[in-house]
Amino acid sequence: MSPFTAYHSLLLSNLSTVQTIESGLSNVTWLLPGRFEDSELASEGLYALLGLVSNYHDEILYSHIPKHLSLPPHPFISPTQNSLPASLSTSNGNVIPNRILPLLPAQSEHTRYTRYWSTESSTYRRASKALNTIGYVQLVIEMIAKRKGGDRIRWKVVLIIEMIKTFLRLTILRITKRPVLSQLVPQRVIDPSTLPPETISSTSISNSNGDLIKSIPLTPSLTPYAPLKDHLYPMINNLPESYLDHPLNLIQELKGKEYISEIIWNSIGLINVLLLIRSANQNDRYKSYSLPTISRSYIPYLSIIRLLLMSRYLRPKINLNNHYSFNLLIENNSNQDKKLLIKAFLTGPMWIGFTRSKILKISKSLERIPLIGLLGELIEGYLPLVDDYFYYTSS
Repeated sequence: MSPFTAYHSLLLSNLSTVQTIESGLSNVTWLLPGRFEDSELASEGLYALLGLVSNYHDEILYSHIPKHLSLPPHPFISPTQNSLPASLSTSNGNVIPNRILPLLPAQSEHTRYTRYWSTESSTYRRASKALNTIGYVQLVIEMIAKRKGGDRIRWKVVLIIEMIKTFLRLTILRITKRPVLSQLVPQRVIDPSTLPPETISSTSISNSNGDLIKSIPLTPSLTPYAPLKDHLYPMINNLPESYLDHPLNLIQELKGKEYISEIIWNSIGLINVLLLIRSANQNDRYKSYSLPTISRSYIPYLSIIRLLLMSRYLRPKINLNNHYSFNLLIENNSNQDKKLLIKAFLTGPMWIGFTRSKILKISKSLERIPLIGLLGELIEGYLPLVDDYFYYTSS
């Protein structure tokens, strides 16, 4: 047995334990900043590692969880037509009864859309995985570059990272001809520890009924083009993929000036870094590349806000006559609006001259209250991260 196969088997047989460890370590990362020297680096390093490992676990689970577990009972055949036995026994004595309800939630529109492109385009799959990986490690890389080489080296590293990210996102834009989502890979929507172990992988079941379990899903496939009655429409999200709207219909294709909006939005990080470096080179008063010093300049800050507002104005409008594009486009627009607010209040002169002092005042007030004072200390531990690191608010 290869190491990868052994690891997969260990993961699938200990899902509850792995999920508990992941959740526990993830909670610990929130408490580390400000606790000891280099605690910020330890916290972000652990967070990045957990993110990468969790994504790898999601890929393993997706390949081992049968897709038909998200389907409800077959609505178009009578019980006498069902050729499945009343129950199937596994080798360890467990019984898998015929299901009444789906064991898994239906795939979200985001999952269907991103998985479609990951399957159809190898370039999209590689670019999206690369962007997802960079998103986890970019802050750690910035921290290490700053500690090892100082602020000048830090900005060179950040510039290279932003160039790579911009290239990848524009490549995805060229492939899809649709808005580039903030999350480009399928996200975990289930708690795998809640699934019965015998449903995780049919390959782990070996008995006289093993072939039957592999060949016949617990919920048979729908008859092609079977008529849907009105009372079955609430089950639309639990139908097989082939009976749902095509994933390309979930987001409308870009047209005209909408491309300008996407190009601006996906290049904003690179433009921001270039403006900050230019401001540092031209600033005769400070001659410093530290982020708190550069952030005092109004030119980079106002330029980025104007570009984000322009992108927001030009972005695709939701077509009320096309129900396909509702949810994903609303979610994408909401994420863009949140990023715009973060840029407006947690960066530049606004952060230094207004937002920081307000947050610090609130945290000092909280420290006077027993127990709740711990929350005030936790907030203060994060202030230096917002002050000193570009990727803490940009991501």
